[in-house]
This record gives sequence, C-alpha cells and structure tokens, in this order.
Amino acid sequence: MSTWGKIFTAIRGGINEAAEAAADSQSMRILDQEIRDAEQSLRRARSDLAGIMASNKSVMRRLEENRAKEAKDTDSARAAISAGRTDLAQGLAQRIASSRGEVQRDQEELDRLLPRQQQMLRTIQDTEARIAQMKREVENVKANESLLRAQSAIAHNQSGINTRLGSAVESLERIKKRQEITAGRIEAGAELAALENGGDLDRQLREAGIGSPSHSADDILAQLMLPKHSAEPVLLPAPTGSKG
Repeated sequence: MSTWGKIFTAIRGGINEAAEAAADSQSMRILDQEIRDAEQSLRRARSDLAGIMASNKSVMRRLEENRAKEAKDTDSARAAISAGRTDLAQGLAQRIASSRGEVQRDQEELDRLLPRQQQMLRTIQDTEARIAQMKREVENVKANESLLRAQSAIAHNQSGINTRLGSAVESLERIKKRQEITAGRIEAGAELAALENGGDLDRQLREAGIGSPSHSADDILAQLMLPKHSAEPVLLPAPTGSKG
C-alpha cells in the first residue's frame, strides 16, 4: 500500500472510530430511555393485571354465591314438591333457571378472562426478567467505560511525565556540556597567562630538576648517608629561628 493510501486508511479509520463512539454514546442514552419506557409500561401492565385479577375474583365469588343459591333452591323445591306445594316448587324452579343462566354467563366470562390473566402474568414476568438483565448489562458497560476512561487518563498522564522527564534530562546534559566548555576556556586562559609571564618556563624547569635544590626528606637522607669526607658536602637546611 502506498504512503498516501496508508494515510487515507488511518484517517478513515479515525473517522469511523469517532462516528462509532458517538453512535455508541447515543445508543446508551437511547437504551436508558427505552428501559425507563419499558418500566413505565410494566407498571401499567401490572395495574391492568391487578384489575383483571380483581374482576375474576368478583366473578368467582358470584359463581359460588349463585351455585350455593341454586343448591338451596333445589332443596327447597324438592321439599315443596314433597309437601304438595307445586306452586312454590314452580317458582323455585324459575329462580333456579335464572341462577343457572347467571352461572353459565359468569363461567363463560371466567373461562375467557383466566387465560388472559395467565398470559399477562407470564408476559409481565418475562418483561421484568428482561429489564433486570438489560439494566445489569447497561451498568456493566457503564462501569467498564468509566474504568477505561480512568486507565486512559492514567496512561496519558504517565506519558506526559515521561516526556517532561526526558526534556529535563536533555537540559541537564546541555548544562554539563556548557560547564565543561567554560572550564576548558578558563584553563586555557590560565595557560596563556603563564606563557606570557614566564611562569610556565619555571614550572618546566622544576619538573626537569633544574633550579632550586630539593628539600625533600628523601634527598636529605641520601646526603647524610654519603662518606664523611666525601666531596659532596652535607647540606642540611638551616634550623628555623637560629641566631648568628
């Protein structure tokens, strides 16, 4: 791939990453809103379910009452027949028929509402589980995002510290070199001054052993060890503070 092709690919990759990051950030906000909407719908569904359950309980109580009433009227009708009061038995038979009609209507309504109640209950339970799972995943994603941001900040700061330390070390090396150059100039100036006033020549004579006698202890000891009548005189340094 050519250099321009690599640059174009890098720029396009950066643009895609920025666009994806913006889309992901927007998706998180949309997802939060979707969860809040789902929880609101779930609260309405729970309220509707509570209404259906209350209605079914009312129908079941009415069924029990009508069935108990039918049983009681049946016993009373049989007693009336036994007593020869067919007129009363006929009236009870009409009331039993009315009760059975109410029982049939209530049972049909209950048969229609109970499956709906069970279906709504399952839907609510499934929705609750999905919302809980989605909230856990969203919280995990947010926690990971925060952790990554913190790690990126730490890495960025560490990079800045290393850069600053590198610059400080380079400055230190420049100072050392400048000091070495200054010291060299001072030493060269001293040598030039010595050449001008003859000091350098005296130094070279001393180094060659020419000029003033040595007063070192080793030289004096060597002189003392010579024979007494040696041609070489024993030269001892004059004592300090002596008179005459």
